[in-house]
Amino acid sequence: MKNRALLLATLMLAGSLAACGIKPKPAEVNPTDMPKGPGLLSGQSGNLLNAFKGTDKSDQTGGRIGVSIFLWRAALDSVDFMPLLTADSQGGVIITDWYTAPQTPNERAKINIVLTGKNIHADAVKVTLFKQRKEDGAWVDVPPSPATARTLEDAILTKARALRVKSLADK
Repeated sequence: MKNRALLLATLMLAGSLAACGIKPKPAEVNPTDMPKGPGLLSGQSGNLLNAFKGTDKSDQTGGRIGVSIFLWRAALDSVDFMPLLTADSQGGVIITDWYTAPQTPNERAKINIVLTGKNIHADAVKVTLFKQRKEDGAWVDVPPSPATARTLEDAILTKARALRVKSLADK
């Protein structure tokens, strides 16, 4: 009988505390937390994703940038006169918005640049140009010259090599 009275009193007290809004705070657990210490598949960090990160700390990586820092800077410098829509250094993608040169108000251009890899070579730069001409008040797609895209790719590569040489000379 005493145990029942004690149980009833405890339940009533817990019920009244719950009614007042006082609830014990659960321990905060973040489901994305990884256990600390050595991991089976990933070496010392315990994070599987770290197993896929390169250990090469060459001066071309640019820290957290996913592509060559020199290619990245050269590409941004090459389109700095155009408004940017996207500049993703991790993925190596630069997308400009439409740009109309003051001397040709009836034409506009847009550029997509994709950079791959951490080394400066011709396969690491892909430029896609889009061109439109205004006809009867509407913008109409016009095929751009393939030579223009190639010229921009070459300019980016040349500038990237010059930046790399300058960085080596500054050391």
